[in-house]
Amino acid sequence: MANEFKLGNNMRVFLSRLFRLMKFIVPALYIAGAMVIWLAFYRTNPDGLANIWIAIYTFPIFIIGTFLLGGEFPYVPGRYYEAHALYFWPSVALLALALFFIFHALQKIAQPAVPADAQKAARH
Repeated sequence: MANEFKLGNNMRVFLSRLFRLMKFIVPALYIAGAMVIWLAFYRTNPDGLANIWIAIYTFPIFIIGTFLLGGEFPYVPGRYYEAHALYFWPSVALLALALFFIFHALQKIAQPAVPADAQKAARH
């Protein structure tokens, strides 16, 4: 029984450390990918299909804006590149923050429980 607890506890420690690392790496990679998507968008002709990768990359925001709110992509008025920038970069920031909080919650869930005697020692 003690070995099973120790094995489960080791797995929880490993997962907690993995999620602690992933909560910074995954949002950073998402932002780096957004830079690649933006550069590809900026270098294409401003036609109807130039912004397809922006919509795909920010898919959750795109779905909310189009189907739930009934807006028209890119949802903000303005000239072509400015309107897309005002949509794309806040959407990327919001989604990167959501990824951070998802991995932060997973880290807290996977964190091993502190033994009761260690809690008592910490209070005194």
